[in-house]
Amino acid sequence: MLEWLASVIGFPSTAKGILTGGGSLATLQALTTALNDRVPGFRAQGLQRDAPPLVVYTSVEAHRSVDKAAAILGIGLDHVRHIRTDAQHRMDVAALTQAIEEDRRAGRQPWCVVATCGTVSTGSVDPLDAIADLCEAEDLWLHVDGAYGALFLLSDHMRALMGGCARADSITLDPHKLLYASLEAGCLLVRDGEKLRDAHAFNSSYLTVADDPLMTDYMDHGPQLSRNFKAFKVWSALQAFGVDAFRTANNRTLDLAQRLGRGVEATPGLTLLAPVTLTAVCIAVDGASAEEHTALLAELAAENTALLGPVLVDGRHGIRACITNHRTSEADIDLIVDRLGQIAAR
Repeated sequence: MLEWLASVIGFPSTAKGILTGGGSLATLQALTTALNDRVPGFRAQGLQRDAPPLVVYTSVEAHRSVDKAAAILGIGLDHVRHIRTDAQHRMDVAALTQAIEEDRRAGRQPWCVVATCGTVSTGSVDPLDAIADLCEAEDLWLHVDGAYGALFLLSDHMRALMGGCARADSITLDPHKLLYASLEAGCLLVRDGEKLRDAHAFNSSYLTVADDPLMTDYMDHGPQLSRNFKAFKVWSALQAFGVDAFRTANNRTLDLAQRLGRGVEATPGLTLLAPVTLTAVCIAVDGASAEEHTALLAELAAENTALLGPVLVDGRHGIRACITNHRTSEADIDLIVDRLGQIAAR
């Protein structure tokens, strides 16, 4: 299962990984691996050392799991730099470069950048190749949070947008999103798989496993000793339905999101708050307050029209539709547009 996921991303055969409870745990394990690899003496001394403060960089649109991982690992929220984004809500590489330079001049130690392949709010994709170039030049670990979007790489036409994922040192995926697996099924892949093991393997006399070419003991690839067989349900679905079924489903959700975006733009009284990059569509009803948008969400749910969520884009409140169900139809999308049009007119 992991070898196939690595091939979808474009990772080499040296890659290894582990199925996790979700993207947040995958990001936590990725940053653990990065610390072990990029901070000399970290495994033995942790942060109890006489050394410059460590700094990690991500965008203002990044998932909260990056902050949570930094807090859990002892990096501290004061040492997480949230880089501004451009007009397309992507990390601004010039601002990232400046932040790294400023931290180095101040005596701090940059060590990791977390880019996003599919932000939660708008579905934007950071400029991955440009960020990878910078990380190579600055000798920083590059982790890509692809929990939402990276498995759209099953669609060949997404490679121009997301191909930079293959240059990451590590990447988060969520099979319980775009492979429609039941919870829990997250994933961490590390380009150089030995670095994942170096960060998590420990020896003990009471837990010995003989070397076996047919078995990987995943207690050496993550924090858990006891763990369930998350890969089986994902593998079984791929065997039962075939990869093309998932590729078709994902392409369909992308097409439906574009249909919704076009419908919003064509409807008086509605505004599209951000470009539709993946399957997230951010909408504002013109003139509606934050409270009125919240009431609108409750109304749509109560009448069984749609289950949408709140969003804040560039300081403007709105609602967010995210097409994540392979059974969603064109009629469902048109219903949402028509209903929102009626509400805007009201």
